[in-house]
Amino acid sequence: MRALLIISFLSLTMLFPPQSYAADEDGCAPKFLTLTESARVELKGKGDFDIVVATDPLCGHCRLGHKLLKEYPEKYRSLKLLFYPRQSFIGSDMAAWILEDFVGSDRLETMVDFAYSDLKQPKTKDLNEARMGVLMQFTEEFPSLLANTTLPKLFVKLGRTHRERVLKGASLAKAAGLPGTPVLLAGENIVMGYGPQHWLTALDKKAICK
Repeated sequence: MRALLIISFLSLTMLFPPQSYAADEDGCAPKFLTLTESARVELKGKGDFDIVVATDPLCGHCRLGHKLLKEYPEKYRSLKLLFYPRQSFIGSDMAAWILEDFVGSDRLETMVDFAYSDLKQPKTKDLNEARMGVLMQFTEEFPSLLANTTLPKLFVKLGRTHRERVLKGASLAKAAGLPGTPVLLAGENIVMGYGPQHWLTALDKKAICK
């Protein structure tokens, strides 16, 4: 079988419903290539292989995956992040909006690292309160975000500029059958869930889409 599908279950919270993939629906299938095209946040590695991760900045296993990829930059040339905010991590879409706002900036990688290491889940069930809590953490870490603006105005600007794009990416991920986060798309290979050895194996195969 040309397709390689590795499913890693590390905890009960990462259990995915059964998925059915035909042999021709590997990571090079159109529905997965569409995810690559939709992802805007891109980090550079030192290798020669392009990869994509469907991710949520507040997802614990996504953070483990981000840490792993930071440790092995030689295994990829380009790492794209497709944000797939999950309902269980309320307010994480704000983090996605902020990171997308810094696409093309030399500060992007620093902000991504902050989102995937220091950002805390707001303790509220109100969506807009959670979003504001995430934004406040970013502005405390990066005060220049509030240069020439106010917190409420920045909140509105980020939502107006990036909300629809992030929603579209998440919709594409759902339509492609991704059951949760993280999901590593490494050429032909798809790894659903996080498992360090599975991720490294998929990267080492370098099964580039032709």
